Amino acid sequence: MNSKQPPHASPYEQLMTLSNEIGLAASSNCTDSLKQLVDALIDAGQGDAVKQACWHPNTISSGQLVRRTTDSILTVNNDARLFRLDLFVMPVILVVGAQKTNILSTVLNDVKALEGVFESLGVLGHCKNFGLANCLTDYEALNQFPLESWRLASQYDESKNVTMLDFPEDPIESSSGTETAHLRFLCGVALSPISAPSIFEASGDIGRWGMKFAETVSAQLSRADCSVLALPRPPRPLIKSLEEGYWAVREIGFQLFLSNALNNARLKFGEPDVSIDLSAGGKVLTRLSSLFDDSFDRTYGFPVAPYESHDQILANIDEFLREIGIQRYHLKVAEGEEQIVNCEA
Repeated sequence: MNSKQPPHASPYEQLMTLSNEIGLAASSNCTDSLKQLVDALIDAGQGDAVKQACWHPNTISSGQLVRRTTDSILTVNNDARLFRLDLFVMPVILVVGAQKTNILSTVLNDVKALEGVFESLGVLGHCKNFGLANCLTDYEALNQFPLESWRLASQYDESKNVTMLDFPEDPIESSSGTETAHLRFLCGVALSPISAPSIFEASGDIGRWGMKFAETVSAQLSRADCSVLALPRPPRPLIKSLEEGYWAVREIGFQLFLSNALNNARLKFGEPDVSIDLSAGGKVLTRLSSLFDDSFDRTYGFPVAPYESHDQILANIDEFLREIGIQRYHLKVAEGEEQIVNCEA
């Protein structure tokens, strides 16, 4: 494929041009050219341009392609080696319920117990050696690592020392009397035979180990005046983990809001009126109100990331509304464009 790059195109523009062309003519040769470009940019210290293409693409499809390609570069291993090294990241949503405002540590006081869960339940597959960070870190701490440093830390070479990355803890400020959802990440490294499935393949069945993980981490983080429920997602490469984690914390935050507001409404006066507004720019607004109680008026703004569409958010909200028995809602698509959606249809 002949990519027609504009003269003096920036690295970001090069990535967008090529990924959009590939979207129209997907083939192995086309995707190989994108891999070569991403690899070259990371090599040249232009990882910020790659991140910009991942998180602020000019089309949704081009962003998806660049994110997938970047993860493939960050996780590539040399087939000539006997072992592969996988640096993995697990999104963990912490649902925190506190009796008073406080600061909650995200340091794990018994990492060995959690490593035992991984070993006993087969999360690691054919992994020979592995290790976990001793704390949960946050989105910004992970996203700030230069991609060249992350790739170097993910490569195994018997003749060199393993590159170390520091994952700082990120304490949580709990709010009195409310349940809140917080996004954190658990990082780890696994060494496996090159011929065996990677940890990303071996750990995919979260039903096998998710509950025990939740019990172990929740018990270590909870305190007498603050309960914590740790909801894990499967280990992923860096970019995919950041994407899935940010989606999960917004989804669970919305579900907590809606469940609490709906329970409150049903106890006081019955079913509330539900309206969804897609015209509010960077958020999808869900409002619960009632003609029978002027004091009841709750709104949740579901943020729309630059690499997502409003329709993706709406589909998720619509599915949850149907699950919890909402019969209908008002949908505002744009100014002057409103309709009633029947959830029983």
